[in-house]
Amino acid sequence: MPGAAAPFRSQRHRRWGRAVIARAPQFDGEHARRWQDLDAATSCQFRATYPPETFEILLDLIQDEPRNVLDIGCGTGALARPLAPFASSIEAVDFSPEMVAVGRSLPGGTHPSISWTVSRGEEYALRPPYALIAAGQSLHWMDTELLLPRFASALTANGMLAVMNTVAVDERPWDGPIREVVKRHSTWKEYVPFDMIPFWQQRGLFELRGERRTAPVEFVQTVEECTAGFHGLSHLTRAHIDAPAFDAEVREVLAAHCADGVVRRQIAGNVLWGKPLAGLGAQ
Repeated sequence: MPGAAAPFRSQRHRRWGRAVIARAPQFDGEHARRWQDLDAATSCQFRATYPPETFEILLDLIQDEPRNVLDIGCGTGALARPLAPFASSIEAVDFSPEMVAVGRSLPGGTHPSISWTVSRGEEYALRPPYALIAAGQSLHWMDTELLLPRFASALTANGMLAVMNTVAVDERPWDGPIREVVKRHSTWKEYVPFDMIPFWQQRGLFELRGERRTAPVEFVQTVEECTAGFHGLSHLTRAHIDAPAFDAEVREVLAAHCADGVVRRQIAGNVLWGKPLAGLGAQ
């Protein structure tokens, strides 16, 4: 379902040869560029939101003053906008002008503590120190061998890099049929399971300090909102699939199970945090 992405710490990861892969092929430049599409950016607002407990975890990680936060790969500000009232400043950075424009327009997008910047994460001119660097379902698009060493020197003494996503914790009757619809239309014909944490650890780029899953919360959408949310995924953007056919198939499945036109799920947030390191190249 929209926003219920595969966990960044899955139970398995793919090895090619003897090394953990740095990035799965589905995260190539072609799919990344799809975020520079206004329709895809607008559709992201219909993906599952982070449970409130996610932000309690993030705020507990901020131990130093000033409470400066970097939201890298911010998208439409799903992290930056709720955190803004509790931070000294938030630098919300994304390479997609369309994502930033949508983020500014959403509730909380004009909060005075948020500064929005269009930039590739690897090229962004950091303004340390940061008490927290946060990334929500974004770092797998970036060259973390370049990025994490930069983060290592940009954090305060107690500062952490936190990575998070959302996951559906319940299996609903429509999930199987919806997966088949997605499979037929997706532009990821050979999806490669990817867990970036083992790669970071193997390359001396990250020291894990903790991880936590929030309690599940109910996420409620209309059938139309749920259907739109799929187009906020890079492999299902309207510009790259037969969107009318996809939408009709999704609506048909959901209508058979959601007679009142409302889709209900249990969603949890995964949060993982630790210290970014200089990497093996610095030794």
